[in-house]
Amino acid sequence: MTTRTNWWGRISLWQRFVLLLILVAIAAVVYFIFFRNAAAPEPSIFRVSSSGGDGTLVIEGNDPQWSPDGESVLLTADDEEGVTGIYRYDFSGEPTLITEGSNPSWSPDGSTIWFSREDEASVASFYSVDAGGGEPTLYVNGDEPVLSPDGALVAFSGEDQAGVPGIYTYEIATEAVTLLTPGEEPSWAPDGSNVVFVAENADGDSEISIYDLASGEVSFVIGGDDPIWSPDGATIAFSGENNAEEAVVMTVVPGSTPTEVTEGEEPSWSPDGAEFVFVRVPE
Repeated sequence: MTTRTNWWGRISLWQRFVLLLILVAIAAVVYFIFFRNAAAPEPSIFRVSSSGGDGTLVIEGNDPQWSPDGESVLLTADDEEGVTGIYRYDFSGEPTLITEGSNPSWSPDGSTIWFSREDEASVASFYSVDAGGGEPTLYVNGDEPVLSPDGALVAFSGEDQAGVPGIYTYEIATEAVTLLTPGEEPSWAPDGSNVVFVAENADGDSEISIYDLASGEVSFVIGGDDPIWSPDGATIAFSGENNAEEAVVMTVVPGSTPTEVTEGEEPSWSPDGAEFVFVRVPE
């Protein structure tokens, strides 16, 4: 009588080991494609009334910035190779790639886009580019650039030699760089009189404060991130947390109680102050 040996018993231990590695690799790919992506939806941009509401989906992306004419929004998104690009989306059709980079902001007249880009050593510098695209202009090392309302200064975040983050200004006419105060995430007041920004307190919590350019004084506003002045300069929108520790878009008039607008973060006002675009990760 002939005894049959199954195929597993006929292969060597080394062949079994290689086969198991192949099966594990296949399982990992299947998980990544079908389960991981399904469980982790991409951050998306929504729009909502500044008085509150659930919001409506606009497009996938991050870092939304409403254009001064109200006709489009800047956003960042990664391509298939993982390269982060800055896109303009006109609220219909497909977004238009402007350039590679992150942390975009509009010039007050909407003619140029300011942004940052990291080199191979992960050192960030800031640039400007025509709103329609083209070759960017390099300025200095720094991140999160925002052009002042009169177009004379760029507020940006940078680090000193010790790695301490600070809010700086770059004077376009003279190329002079000036440190204002420790912090990051600068946003100009519409009249150019001050910069709202974020800095960590002694406990490591993010605090929103205002730096007055005339006096050099810093005044605390509230805990939070991503501050941005309203078009009329009366209210600050920001990212905060509600009592359930959920990320929410909030508004506050300095010195008063904040108001919760909607679930999300990274708000940007419409030019008339009636709406926001913001980021939310869909459920």
